[in-house]
Amino acid sequence: MSKRSANFISAFEFDVIREAFRRSVVESCLPPQEWQRHAADLVRSFIGIEAPAEVLAALLDVRTKKSPPAEADGPNAGLE
Repeated sequence: MSKRSANFISAFEFDVIREAFRRSVVESCLPPQEWQRHAADLVRSFIGIEAPAEVLAALLDVRTKKSPPAEADGPNAGLE
């Protein structure tokens, strides 16, 4: 069984696809309503199969990541 038939992509492949997706969205000035189709097309062109739903969801996750607290001294820091 090949990796492709198991809908597997490596972390490296995902990172390359994610960076290509981000750059192409910015350079093409794509509106958000076109991102899903663009992401699916990009994944298909990179890996040769239909994009797994999990990969598309990860690519389209545009929520900002929260920064860690400035002074994290442990799991209960700041809970006093």
